[in-house]
Amino acid sequence: VTDMFEPGSTGKLMTFAAALEEKAITPTSKIKVPPRLPRPSKVFNDHTPHGHLRLTANGVLAKSSNIGTILIAEKLANPTILHDYFVKFGIGQNTGLGFPGETNGILRTPSKWSNTTFPTMAFGQGYSTNAVQIASVFATIANNGVRMPISLVDGYVGVDGIYQPTAAKTGIEVVSAQTAKDLREMLASVVGPDGTAPSARISGYRVAGKTGTAQRSDQSCGGCYKGFTASFIGMAPANNPSIVVAVIIDNPRNGHYGGVLAGPVFKEVTNFALQKLKVMPQGGKVEKIPATWGR
Repeated sequence: VTDMFEPGSTGKLMTFAAALEEKAITPTSKIKVPPRLPRPSKVFNDHTPHGHLRLTANGVLAKSSNIGTILIAEKLANPTILHDYFVKFGIGQNTGLGFPGETNGILRTPSKWSNTTFPTMAFGQGYSTNAVQIASVFATIANNGVRMPISLVDGYVGVDGIYQPTAAKTGIEVVSAQTAKDLREMLASVVGPDGTAPSARISGYRVAGKTGTAQRSDQSCGGCYKGFTASFIGMAPANNPSIVVAVIIDNPRNGHYGGVLAGPVFKEVTNFALQKLKVMPQGGKVEKIPATWGR
């Protein structure tokens, strides 16, 4: 909670949540993704060079296309809508944990945006979060679109030996239950054959999650970008989540991709937690959302 960082592609979840909730896209919307995307002051590229792609919205998320995500964000009726959803998800705000030294992160108001702020925000840069904030975004989707206040203490045992839970708190609906369900299905594609994190799969359980590989802001050089922040944040089981696990690796030395570095850590921690919580494996056939369309 004391360190802030730009989340990178894990932040795309909020862009897709806004676009789905505002009916700008569906999971199968057809997106033509060019090799490069010129915008005022900057030309945007994806992490891996490619030609012209025909991706569904689901495929854009699964393959973590920055270009595709910008194009989806631009389908919103007004750029400030994206900012409004970030606020609803709790970005740039104190989590309420009451933990000493917590950072609120940084979220600029639209009046202070540059030409590149909107497109970079869409794919997870140009703002900062702490780890609990970005984990809470995924917990909101796991909780059918309702963001719950975060607690450090679940309860306590009094001098009489009786356990007393902390007072129940009221949640805030950020997106509808249907949008949250659609997003969980789309996030499940990230660990599938079309996605960026097959290393996060857990035998017997469906995992829904997102990789992040963000340029790292380094205060030793005045806030320049130096190194990376690699992450994977996910939930399991995907259809009815019991747990959200966030793995963030600051300035890794052996590679930098979130799927490669953070995915296996997520798998190990989450697999242990599911067994500890006695969560039964999932069964049944799951309908796969296509990642591409046309030829």
